Amino acid sequence: VAVVSYCVQSHRYNIVENFGCSGSPWMDVYAILGIHGPPVLLGTISFICGAVAIYNFIAQRRWFQVVLQQNSSLNTSRFVRLIGVAGVNIVISLLFAIRETVLTAHSVYPTVSWDYIHYDFDLVFTYDSAFLLGDPQAWVELNLSRWLPCVASFIYFAFFGMHEDMLSYYTYVWARLSQALLQTKERIFGQPL
Repeated sequence: VAVVSYCVQSHRYNIVENFGCSGSPWMDVYAILGIHGPPVLLGTISFICGAVAIYNFIAQRRWFQVVLQQNSSLNTSRFVRLIGVAGVNIVISLLFAIRETVLTAHSVYPTVSWDYIHYDFDLVFTYDSAFLLGDPQAWVELNLSRWLPCVASFIYFAFFGMHEDMLSYYTYVWARLSQALLQTKERIFGQPL
């Protein structure tokens, strides 16, 4: 995707006030296929695999119980969380990738030539925040690209970081850290009064 992004990049980059740098692809057919195609393809593959896993889990519940008894590292709770992550991944990756592709496909530029697309390549456009306020779709796109990975990280943590095993591990780490900090304090400042 990075190579395709460079090939269809019309100028160096854009700087948006209160956001930072953003890419500047020349949205032609090659950009849509090369930049937006892989996320849709991977999201579709993820959708198919997740749907098959959910279907098999529901359809073959008795066989799954036998597999769980044979495999000590996998239990029902962990498997249900994996299925939940697959479902959330389907919603986030596939739907947003399709949305992005459809929105981009409405403004396809013609493919003229390499020289035409890369003319004045060192150009850097700057946009102030009034640009974002004037174009709500651009504001939504920039903020989705900024916050969606953070939301996905919190969802992943909610599935796997809040389980009983992890909570007991957090307690263990907190006790060890507290003990180490207390010992360091005693070494530096002496014994407590």
